Amino acid sequence: MKFLPAAFWLFLLLAVSTAACKNGEEEFKPLRPQPAVESGEAAQNSGNEDFGTRLAEYENPNRVFWQKPELVISMLGDISDKVIADIGAGSGYFARRLAHKARRVIAIEIDPQFIEFMDSIKRVELPQELQDRFETRLAEPDNSHLKPGEADIILLVNTYIYIQNKEAYLRHLLEVLPEGGKLVIVDFKKKKIPLENPPQSLRMPLYVLEQQLEQAGFKSYTSYDAVLDYQYIVIAQKDAKTDE
Repeated sequence: MKFLPAAFWLFLLLAVSTAACKNGEEEFKPLRPQPAVESGEAAQNSGNEDFGTRLAEYENPNRVFWQKPELVISMLGDISDKVIADIGAGSGYFARRLAHKARRVIAIEIDPQFIEFMDSIKRVELPQELQDRFETRLAEPDNSHLKPGEADIILLVNTYIYIQNKEAYLRHLLEVLPEGGKLVIVDFKKKKIPLENPPQSLRMPLYVLEQQLEQAGFKSYTSYDAVLDYQYIVIAQKDAKTDE
């Protein structure tokens, strides 16, 4: 697939953002589900027009009001010496912010168009010393391509509900986390919210996610259901091994 230059996507993004803010328009725009997470084949076959639409929605200026990225990042604690893997990074919405705070960020995607975009925009948006902390990695739907112990914190934002075999993927993440490492999942509550996507049929109740974490082997986790209006946050930890 031939990629259009990053400058094209930046121009498109600015145009859409300007239109959304014109005349004081404040309505929320839904974050469209990422085909790359649901279907690698669909992501590979998506056209430039579809990618441009998804990109503009990921970077929609209204997103900051309901997702509160800086608040989410603050819940990770002191990450100045941490390596963070952002799985399902999309346009790098969180990864680019994390690069200012973490020792290193691995932005993981299975859509090569988003990998191309992140590699381009980091050179525009981040100073050189932060560019060196920001790595993109093309992965597969069932394999993050993380090495064991490589990331102290694994972050999944608006991603988990689109993973096909959830328990197997959680086991994979538990395996690659170091002892004491954290898995942070941010996703949409299964209740009425002023966002059209993802539809309620795809959203997962918090207790179901908690059950899946337990079934996959996570013994320690804390759930936050009131920090964000439309989403819950779950922080799970890989316990240290103890002698039987």
